[in-house]
Amino acid sequence: MSQKKFLHILVDHREHKLKSVLDRSETINYVSKQLDVADIIISNKVACERKEAFDFVASIMDNRLFEQLLRLKESYENPVLILEGMNDELFENTGMKKSSIYGALAFISYKMGISVIPTLNLEDTAIVIERIAYREQVKDNMPLLARKAPKAMSIEDRRAYIIEGLVDIGAKKAKLLIEKFKTPYNVFKAIINTEILLTRTGNPKGIKGPLKEITGFGWKFVQKNKEVLFGANQPSSQKKIDEI
Repeated sequence: MSQKKFLHILVDHREHKLKSVLDRSETINYVSKQLDVADIIISNKVACERKEAFDFVASIMDNRLFEQLLRLKESYENPVLILEGMNDELFENTGMKKSSIYGALAFISYKMGISVIPTLNLEDTAIVIERIAYREQVKDNMPLLARKAPKAMSIEDRRAYIIEGLVDIGAKKAKLLIEKFKTPYNVFKAIINTEILLTRTGNPKGIKGPLKEITGFGWKFVQKNKEVLFGANQPSSQKKIDEI
């Protein structure tokens, strides 16, 4: 007689490959459903976003990644990013610099406060999920609830705290950006949509776009944070203007 599965998790209905591996687990019982936030929910405090390595890089380049992770962080006290299949092939075939990939990972980990766990493959991902579930449900006796966990910080304070992780910004400027753009994701969009204007000789002269409307944000802020958030200087977003 097979052992009864004693760990219970929720898995997004689109995670077909992961579910095929979990089907073979002797300890994990899962329910597949459409999840608004996260790919795997382990308890009312812990949820995971699973990214295959190439999708991770693609989501940086098209700006999906930070929106997903911000929603995860706003919803769960202990968000986790499981990064699957990170190897030399990733660095050689994505068109993104290695330093930019690691820069994004550093920002996610120590600025956004999201745990990043690398795995080699789906089987290792299942092991990570099982270990986290065991810790939460058996050791710490945390219930499994597909809802947002209560937190001490207000939504507004949490949003400002995330923005404080950007380069060259403090609490005052972070609050100013949140008051103007409402959410961290909208702040990130404002940064990407703000152009650095260059002189005829290629020197930065100013900015054009959403951040131009706010005092205290110049081309250096835009340049540094585009590099941190999006992994490149994004020359296509820059525009030369004649010297005046």
